[in-house]
Amino acid sequence: MICFNKKIKVLLGVVILQTATISWAQSQQKVSMLPLEKVWAQIHGESPMQKSAQLQVESFEASKDRASLHWLPRLYLDAKHYQTNEAGSQFFGLLQQRSLENTDFNANDINHPKTTWSTRAALGVDWALYEGGMKSAQSSMYTEMSQAQKKASSQLALEQYAQVAQFYGSIGLIQQQKQKISDLLKVIERLTKSYQIGQRSNPVGYSGLLGLKSLSNRLMGLLSQYEAQQNSYHASLKEMGLKEDLWAPQFADVISYVDNKMNYVCSPGVSCEAQLSQSKSLKVKSFEQNATASEFAAQMEKARYLPRLGAFAESSLFKSERDTSDSYIVGLYLQWNLYNPNELGLSKEAQLKAAANTQQVKALDQQERAERASLLQAIQALKSNLTLLNESQKLMTEQIQVTETLFKNGSVNALQFVEVLSRRADLLTSQSDAGIDLMQKSASLLTKSAWDIAAVNANEK
Repeated sequence: MICFNKKIKVLLGVVILQTATISWAQSQQKVSMLPLEKVWAQIHGESPMQKSAQLQVESFEASKDRASLHWLPRLYLDAKHYQTNEAGSQFFGLLQQRSLENTDFNANDINHPKTTWSTRAALGVDWALYEGGMKSAQSSMYTEMSQAQKKASSQLALEQYAQVAQFYGSIGLIQQQKQKISDLLKVIERLTKSYQIGQRSNPVGYSGLLGLKSLSNRLMGLLSQYEAQQNSYHASLKEMGLKEDLWAPQFADVISYVDNKMNYVCSPGVSCEAQLSQSKSLKVKSFEQNATASEFAAQMEKARYLPRLGAFAESSLFKSERDTSDSYIVGLYLQWNLYNPNELGLSKEAQLKAAANTQQVKALDQQERAERASLLQAIQALKSNLTLLNESQKLMTEQIQVTETLFKNGSVNALQFVEVLSRRADLLTSQSDAGIDLMQKSASLLTKSAWDIAAVNANEK
């Protein structure tokens, strides 16, 4: 019995020493308090995904600007300087020089002309007056695609912000839970000191020591688990672009953090459920505009079967060995593909794709509305649960203090005291699980909304 008691004392001493060592090491490091806005600012500015999305937005903007100039005429310059003895080119070259003579109609000279050098330069304009609506539909299509890409880029930023806010809050929550575990270990330390110094009347018995050992092992294992989780979140944020090494979050409690940094803000006077059922996420809005773009693409395919009408003008200068002359041509043209087997069915195919995209958007919107409603109910339930757990924490803290006094007076034995401390450990685990779950669901709700992070970006400056 004495040998076993000594082993227990040594084990508890090691646990206490490890806890003290961890606390001392943490106190020696200079940890800066970093608000979420600064964490987001660094990641937002360094994220390759967001840079890629922004470049895609600029690409679609360039396409939109180019397509919007479809109504302008095409201006071209054509210049050639060449040597030839080809009969047709030689004869028509004489015509273009306006220097054809009677002697030029010799059959042998026409069939076998001498080699000459010629230069031709032309400046022309081609103005499409009507193209069946193809170019205007193309311009509208690129406009919708550009707006869709902007919303897709905002959706990407929102998803990354939700992830950053979740990791940041999880670090803060775990840090609080680690402190609570340390407080529990201090209670065990006081209990152990009492046992070591106590008299024969000390109520700590064999079963109590076993309970202390089991509870200490559990708390140290929980502390190691939280440490690993915290390191994982730190590593994830660093991988996403955070440059800071030694920092801690500004974190009060889970509910206030979620309400301030991850809250789906509802307008006053209308229930959140009603707003969530009617609202659309950035993702759905992006899909909607892509679906509209596909409708304009269908109009472009339909325009292939319509006539094209245009005006053209060209002024040219021809110079060869005999003379130099200029000329011009002005007129209208009509082009109409009356039959092209390669284009058969293209219009119907494009219309079917547009209809399919429209239905896909409706399905996605219905799915997200159902998910938002479910997430909102879960978030409200988790907040209520956390509120109750926090109230229980206050009561249990007071209970521990009272039980410790009763233990010292001998009114409560060690095993009973350990049971109270174990329930406190259970409460810590429940708080952690509910808090992590609340932040996960809040982050998921944000990604299914049109939440504007402009306020967060404004705080970055």
